Amino acid sequence: MAKYGSASVKIEYDDAPGGSLVDVTAHVLSIGGMTIEQITEQSNPFGTSAEAHTPVGVQRVPDIEIEGFYDDTASTGPDAVFGTPDDGPNDATRTLEVTVGARKFSMETRLVSYTVLPQNNQLTRYRATIRQAGAGAWGSA
Repeated sequence: MAKYGSASVKIEYDDAPGGSLVDVTAHVLSIGGMTIEQITEQSNPFGTSAEAHTPVGVQRVPDIEIEGFYDDTASTGPDAVFGTPDDGPNDATRTLEVTVGARKFSMETRLVSYTVLPQNNQLTRYRATIRQAGAGAWGSA
């Protein structure tokens, strides 16, 4: 059974709506999980003693948060890539690709927030929140 550490992870994100994928791996200290969840509707009838659920044919991926050290100098750093959240209703989406070992998670997204987190006696961090704009899927890297 294969096991993978953080060195086997690659994180890429478009630098703007409809932009180009940028490898931001070196600027990321943590990333939320890539969860594909099927939405269901409670479907147990009267007379049953347990809940039942039936998929409705729609999936969702909860918001994904990316965090790391703030960097405003690198053209491929977090401030350049995440610094301007998406604001146009007709803007193209942004692609997120996260490779873990031999598998890649891909999804079209919207960048909904970017926060700079200064703290006393610590390095300044950033946090970006990415929201689903298309189906998330796992495939081969």
